Amino acid sequence: MMMFKQVFKHAALAFLLAGPVVCAQAQTTGPLVVEERGSSGGPGSANPSTANGGDDGLYVLMQQIEQYQKQIQSLQGQVEELRHDLDRLKAAERERYLDLDTRINALVDQTKNAPQTDAEAGDDGGKNNAPADPEADRAAYTAARGKLLERDFDAAATAFENYLKDFPQGQFRAHAHFWLGEVYSNQKKPQLDKARQQFQTVVDEYPNHSRAPTSLYKLASLQAQAGNTPEAKVTLHKLIKQFPDASEAEMAEAMLKQLNSQ
Repeated sequence: MMMFKQVFKHAALAFLLAGPVVCAQAQTTGPLVVEERGSSGGPGSANPSTANGGDDGLYVLMQQIEQYQKQIQSLQGQVEELRHDLDRLKAAERERYLDLDTRINALVDQTKNAPQTDAEAGDDGGKNNAPADPEADRAAYTAARGKLLERDFDAAATAFENYLKDFPQGQFRAHAHFWLGEVYSNQKKPQLDKARQQFQTVVDEYPNHSRAPTSLYKLASLQAQAGNTPEAKVTLHKLIKQFPDASEAEMAEAMLKQLNSQ
């Protein structure tokens, strides 16, 4: 832009200086110069096309400068739009990070406050499963839950998946399904379909388990999040009917009011 302004200034200065020079020449040469200008073919005759050429060149230069200015203004507008989009994306990314950090902290706190494995061992939802190797069963489950406390959720998911595969009669299977659902729904890239499957397994296969009320509520939340409002309402009503005294029942009633008001 600075270069075009300088070119324009030089051209204008040359144009302005040309006038006094021509007048000075006219005064020194006298009438003879006037005759030569009026004569055709003489050595001092002026060429109209040459005289007009300077004006035309200056006009073309001014047009080009004007076009460049418009292009620069357009580019500046695009830069402002891109800057606005970038700021918006940064703000959205920060919100996602804060939300993920909050959910991770809540999950870790939930894990810390959960019953220890010895107490959980007798809570199989009434199935009375008998693992072939209770000690190995307990060790595998404890190691998997330890990954949650370490916030290594990818490793925790793998560990719980391996536990469910290696211990088909494991005494902690309902807990493993529950924690696996929590891990899938709280990963940096949540796998909500897999999370729903895990909570649904707890609800279907362990309806009397201590994790059943929470699993029902988690399942309803994921169903509502996916836009399956009718299914979410059915799940919430089921939770309220089967576990009226559970703390999740009160939460279910609040969610039902929210869904009904939408």
